[in-house]
Amino acid sequence: MGYGKGIDIKRLITLGSLLGCAVAAAEPLSFGESQGPCDTVTDRPCTALVLGGGGARGGAHLGVIRYLEEQQIPVDMVIGTSIGAFVGGLYASGKSPEHIEAILSNLPWGEGFQDRVQRHEMPARRKQQRDAYPIQLELGVRLDGVHLPKGVLHGQAMAELLQRAYGVQANQLDFDALAIPFRAVAADLVTGDAVILGQGSLLQAVQASMSIPGVVSPMEIDQRILVDGGVANNLPVDVALSLGAERIIAVSIDAPLLNKEDLTDAFSVSEQLTSFLVRRGLAAQLALLREQDILLQPELSGIGTLEFERLMETSAIGYQTAAAAEALPSWSVDSRRYQHWLQSHRLPEAAEQQIDHVVLQNQSALADSLLLARLGIQPGDPYDSGLVSQGMRRLYGLDVFERVSQQLSLLPDDQTELRVQVQEKSWGPGYLNFRLRFEDDFQNKHHYQLAASYVYTNLSPLGAEWYSELAIGSDKLLSTELYWPLLSPATFVSGRLAAFSERQVLEDESRRSLGDLNHSEFNSTALAGWNLSDHLTLASGWTRRVGRYRAPGSLREADAGMRLSYQRHGPVLQGRWDTLDNISFPGRGILLNSEWQWLDDRSGAERGSSRSWQLDLLAAKSWQRHRLHSRWRWQRYRNTDPDLILEQFSLGGFLNLSGYPHQYLYGSTVSFGSLVYQYQLTQPQMSFLNMPWYLGGSIERGRVQDDLLGVNQAQQTDTWLWAGSVFLGWDSPLGPLFFGYGRAESDDRSQIDSWYLSLGHSF
Repeated sequence: MGYGKGIDIKRLITLGSLLGCAVAAAEPLSFGESQGPCDTVTDRPCTALVLGGGGARGGAHLGVIRYLEEQQIPVDMVIGTSIGAFVGGLYASGKSPEHIEAILSNLPWGEGFQDRVQRHEMPARRKQQRDAYPIQLELGVRLDGVHLPKGVLHGQAMAELLQRAYGVQANQLDFDALAIPFRAVAADLVTGDAVILGQGSLLQAVQASMSIPGVVSPMEIDQRILVDGGVANNLPVDVALSLGAERIIAVSIDAPLLNKEDLTDAFSVSEQLTSFLVRRGLAAQLALLREQDILLQPELSGIGTLEFERLMETSAIGYQTAAAAEALPSWSVDSRRYQHWLQSHRLPEAAEQQIDHVVLQNQSALADSLLLARLGIQPGDPYDSGLVSQGMRRLYGLDVFERVSQQLSLLPDDQTELRVQVQEKSWGPGYLNFRLRFEDDFQNKHHYQLAASYVYTNLSPLGAEWYSELAIGSDKLLSTELYWPLLSPATFVSGRLAAFSERQVLEDESRRSLGDLNHSEFNSTALAGWNLSDHLTLASGWTRRVGRYRAPGSLREADAGMRLSYQRHGPVLQGRWDTLDNISFPGRGILLNSEWQWLDDRSGAERGSSRSWQLDLLAAKSWQRHRLHSRWRWQRYRNTDPDLILEQFSLGGFLNLSGYPHQYLYGSTVSFGSLVYQYQLTQPQMSFLNMPWYLGGSIERGRVQDDLLGVNQAQQTDTWLWAGSVFLGWDSPLGPLFFGYGRAESDDRSQIDSWYLSLGHSF
């Protein structure tokens, strides 16, 4: 695992690596195997290929392997660290250089650093929680204190990447049974010692060797906590010697030290210190090389650790470096002997496998039946890596597991067993996430909010949970909900208590402030529902609402407003269909959200019956970097007592009739439609924080009717109004960030415009 110039995320990696290097020990290891990899080599010196760590520079290993095969140089063992273990494991498992090149070229490396499953792969409830609280710190809060994840990433995406690359791998007892004997080097996070992995699961061994400390959660194998082997032994020459290698080809791809002008901040200084420590261990390994051994050090300066899009570039450099080694051609054997070696060390592609048994190793409080149903794999099904991967992601989408892994094993009776292991998050089961919202129109409207949610998961085998929210700022909220599945994960009951207070700045036609309209309410809602799928939820129940409106003094003096208290209760019906991939910058899918209420209303001596309904439809489509979505919204409230108006809807604000201030137009009937185009300006190749920028524009049309509450008489209108906007957006780790300009027509056909700055709001 070397370090070099790359994108900024690499610098964060060095912080975790620094701690590991401080305790790393690079000591030769001894093995007491009864028969080693060299015992079967009789007609030539036993040759070891040692592949060092270095991230994306590891493509050089492929170039070296390609040259060795062209020169007919047989390899008797492969030892690798980090990316060296990844490439070396592929070669040791019997894959040709051409096959490895196809894997490296087509593998979506960026997904290996994005642990979250796609939004459309989550259950409906998880989608809504993630949308509402985008700062997903997942702090584990229990009675014994606050706990943190062991890494920024849990390693789930890395495991899927390895599975895609390696395909079906039997659970080998001994890596000497591979096409070429193999060892992967990891580091013990407790002792700092190098750990040589030569048996068990090949995929787990390679992943342990690549688990960057502080970034990817460690792997636990044989009760040892393992991380990237680069922090202990980045070029494991000593392992090859201990296995009896008579000659060694060592490929070192460590990053060069930073120049003086590059040491500009604390991250670069930490990176340099890490490189010093890694190089000291490297020096010890290089000192073990003998006269007959060959060291290859490709010139890879300027290629960052995470620039995996340059893998083929580094492969070419590795090939050229090997070709320049004068001694290598003398290691060739004649064609007959090489073809014999090649036939015995190149495995044919695996035939289609059938899954005879499915075994679940459930290390969680959830029921086996729930997890097996979500996996969706049955005995007798053919092993399809794509379908198995989808099932694994459905399990991981429950968002309560640290890791979900699978292994296809060959049993003694020639039957196959798919073993699936789910491991509950070790810092749970209660998690704290956050939301930060800010909105400013650079005139009168300034809204801010800081909020936190706490979810205590797995209260029952079917996934019951307790969910609470607290928000302070311009709008305040305190709520708690108990969600409890009954009979099956699909059917549920829930009860929610919530108290909120919201403030809206009112303005006249000249954009002068008229004061604040304050609305506060306490409500309780009981629902029974049905999750028909991850995308569709139906629910019905009963709600009771007690609250009040308080209009500003300027309106009360004009007899346009007053303090209004109310009580409301009655049945509700809700429905939601949601397949969107992103709530703020949607590229595909549909979101249809609807609600109906039939309430008995009372305010003082006045009583009436009200009916209200809301329908919100958003559909998105994308191609390449272009995204287009359309939104349609209809809202209506009616009461049998025309003087009893307890609900008003609003338009105005960014992408909601842009040009108008936020919630400027009020009415009991709202109709709105928009068409929004977004162009993705940046497309990160490698990052566990995928944060693209967008440039966009919108065309909008809306109408507000029946401003019966009388809070905005200066802008009453029942005509359709056109609006539009241009904006710059960022899908930031704190939530969506927008900076935009909007212009709209008013009811007298004059123009009104606004600038907007918004963080944390989805439109």
